Amino acid sequence: MKAAMALAVSTGLGLSQASAETLEWTAGQLGGGWYGMAGGLANIVKEAYPELDVRVVPGGGKDNPSKLQAGLSQIGMGLGFLAFAAVKGTDPYDKPHDKVAAIGSDFSPSPFHFLRAKDAPLDLKGALTTPGVKLGVTKSGSVEELTFQRSMAFYDTSYDKMRAAGSTIVNGSYQELVDAFKDGQIDYMFIALGLPGAAVIEIAEGRRPAELLSFPEDLTAHLNATYGYGKGKIPAGTYSASVQSGDLSVPAMDTVIIISADVPEETAYKVTKALLQHTDKFGAIHKSLTAFDPKTGWSNVVIPLHPGATRAYKELGYMP
Repeated sequence: MKAAMALAVSTGLGLSQASAETLEWTAGQLGGGWYGMAGGLANIVKEAYPELDVRVVPGGGKDNPSKLQAGLSQIGMGLGFLAFAAVKGTDPYDKPHDKVAAIGSDFSPSPFHFLRAKDAPLDLKGALTTPGVKLGVTKSGSVEELTFQRSMAFYDTSYDKMRAAGSTIVNGSYQELVDAFKDGQIDYMFIALGLPGAAVIEIAEGRRPAELLSFPEDLTAHLNATYGYGKGKIPAGTYSASVQSGDLSVPAMDTVIIISADVPEETAYKVTKALLQHTDKFGAIHKSLTAFDPKTGWSNVVIPLHPGATRAYKELGYMP
């Protein structure tokens, strides 16, 4: 009898373990924002569906799509324009990633900021095409600097052309650029920040008057259509009236949750539904996650939604 009971318990445990589905969620570096976000979101999924064993591992924006493509991970944090490039197989990826789909976008957007001194007269196009400007951008290899290069190319210019025309371009950290702006070494800044950005706040509280501008519509449309950047907004009131006078239209780097196309539809449905039904918990995980809106999180995605995610959005009334 005892042997039979032991066998039954053993068999039950075996069935329970066998029914659990393990999903690896590749995030960012240990201690970084994405790693903490993924951990909190994974806990939401596990609490809603205990049969899903979601494990968070370190990763990175550029590498995560390739980890899904190779079957190493099943879910990941990503940047919209990099996920877009991965699916298309364009730089920095050498082949299309046909197994990369999405759960949603706008989870933690980082809008681009173009800031100028109030006595500097040019918009972004002018700053890139007029001789003799002094402009700051983040260091070479950063996402902002890559976007700056793409913006220069759109207006048929480059570092070499701008410098040959007498312009000064300073590459530095956020703090180095803030200090350079305060000291008058640069008059314009091209950066991307979560809202509100500490660098802009510091400048707003400084002695040198400054103001934020919208990006040119044609450049934002180009970055969106060609590279998959989001069309973002810096809402009025994000910063003090001394630097911002209203809503600003800008490109944005959208955080997208990507998922392997090999994940079964039912599983993707459960993961998406759990997140959509518990957005009230997002703020406790990371303030920037409160930007996610289920009504638009599916429509702003620049890569295909997983069929399971589509099912969840439709079932909950967010998608027609």
